[in-house]
Amino acid sequence: MEKEGFLEVETPILQPIYGGTEAKPFKTHLNSMDMDLYLRIAPELYLKRLIVGGFEKIYEIGKCFRNEGMDRSHNPDFTEMEFYWAYADYKEMMKLIERMMATIVKNLFGTTKIEYEDKGVDFKAPWERIEYTALIRKFAKVDIDEMNREALFSEAKKLGVAVDNNMTKFQLADVIYKKTCLPNLWQPTFIIHHPEGSIPLAKQTEDNPEKLGTIQVVVAGLEIIKAYSELNDPLKQYENFKKQEKLFVEGVEEAQRMDQDYIEALEYGMPPTAGFGMGIDRLVTLLTNSHSLREVILFPTMRAKEN
Repeated sequence: MEKEGFLEVETPILQPIYGGTEAKPFKTHLNSMDMDLYLRIAPELYLKRLIVGGFEKIYEIGKCFRNEGMDRSHNPDFTEMEFYWAYADYKEMMKLIERMMATIVKNLFGTTKIEYEDKGVDFKAPWERIEYTALIRKFAKVDIDEMNREALFSEAKKLGVAVDNNMTKFQLADVIYKKTCLPNLWQPTFIIHHPEGSIPLAKQTEDNPEKLGTIQVVVAGLEIIKAYSELNDPLKQYENFKKQEKLFVEGVEEAQRMDQDYIEALEYGMPPTAGFGMGIDRLVTLLTNSHSLREVILFPTMRAKEN
């Protein structure tokens, strides 16, 4: 990151409003000020405040916390790297990601090729690019662009996907994608152009407002990176937050919350910006040929022994 001109920064772990992605937070209380705080689910909104403040290339590596389920690729606290790059977009971001990942792997192993669970993975550019909706059509035989929420709910149940009545259309699409698409993606792949409305902090593409300038990197069935062109229109961001607040009131606990302070920052003006988030634990799992995060985190969260 330093070679690419990025400055390392730190942002608050304790936040009055959690944001930056859709997740359930851990809540705590600050006695001296008698105020509730949340452990951050992502550093995103604070890092973008720094972009507003004039920092053009910044990154942070630190702990994030999500009060959700556990499996081979999830732990309640995990290490994440995020960076933000002013005057860039998701297309330039893909080139940087290819360059960065190939450099990391080559520095470690002397080649861009690794073995993971008895199969080869090659990080040499260029990587395949495929649209999110096209990927779901290919593997699930479902066209999410043409379906409303109720039709997608029915399709998810037919596919044997675990769903509940509070899920939004985009959450249903995501669980379908994870069940039917992820296991079929082995070589490094860019999944691009999620539907408009699915990621409230992402910017629409210039040539098609129904698509977002988004990237998801999948390697060996693991989601490693999420990145996108950042939404920098305060009015549009405010409307997106209002929709998320409505979902939260309706029972969608993972919905993002209204952050008026962040909206005010955008009103001062944020340049076009590309953002990136990567789970370091997942990357280490991949590069050490480990099956689960529990194998690379020294003290993974475990259930207490019964006494």
